[in-house]
Amino acid sequence: MKRFWVLGVVLGLAWAQSIQVEVKGELAQVETQALAALKANGLEPDRILNLGGQIRQITGAAFPDYHLVVLKPEAGSLAAASKNPMAAIVLPPTVYVHAAKAGVTTVGTFDGRLMFSLLGVAGPETDGLTSRLEASLGRLGKLERIAPAMMPDPKSGMMPALLYFVSGAKAEDMVLLLEGELTSRGLNLTPNIKVGPATVIMPCKSEWARIMFSAQPAGGFAAPCRFFAVDMPGGALVGAIEPMLMTIMPGVMGSPAVAMLQEARKTIREVLESTGGVPYRPGQ
Repeated sequence: MKRFWVLGVVLGLAWAQSIQVEVKGELAQVETQALAALKANGLEPDRILNLGGQIRQITGAAFPDYHLVVLKPEAGSLAAASKNPMAAIVLPPTVYVHAAKAGVTTVGTFDGRLMFSLLGVAGPETDGLTSRLEASLGRLGKLERIAPAMMPDPKSGMMPALLYFVSGAKAEDMVLLLEGELTSRGLNLTPNIKVGPATVIMPCKSEWARIMFSAQPAGGFAAPCRFFAVDMPGGALVGAIEPMLMTIMPGVMGSPAVAMLQEARKTIREVLESTGGVPYRPGQ
């Protein structure tokens, strides 16, 4: 995995964390166009989350219209999660649709060219998913790539995900435990979803989302936050996205999002530790 992480750092200089297009029109109109483009390329929505409305309702703060279209798992997602369960931190893909910029609606998602290479799962199926996502956005307008403002030092030891191994456990039991712990901490949950061998849990905390997407709306490719559980020989692996990975996006460093991401990391670690697992690194 370290080799793939180094490769991801190198590729990140040429590729992007997210890709997006700006389309003139109201969010509802552009979202309809985006859904049609996705379906034309064989990608179906599993759920559409009104993140902006949730943030305004729960926090009382002003926030632009912002929707998350979580796609149904397809061959690329299944292949990626089967090859490396850590890929579940961005799967199934989220397409974000927001009105943060006046006069246009922005539609975007993650850049599979970087993400799948970083996670060591690139192959024909993931290439196909990347191509379909790019083609879908390309039907709406000119693609823009949001390149990282910086890339992490591979020597830092930071991984794309926080991982814990729970000896003797079953993934299905870990899913129930994680969902209960997340709910007790005030995070909103949507129904979990099976992606290959991994069960993906998608919690959201409105205040975290407000701070993060105020600093960088293109971070929506990683929302809702993903936790996952998967059976392994001798037990279960549980994990979640490494929040500090988002600090490499433009506009995040030096903003209130950094403190929020540190808080989120602490909470995520505590939730994962509640399973009784021990920190895990691939290959150990």
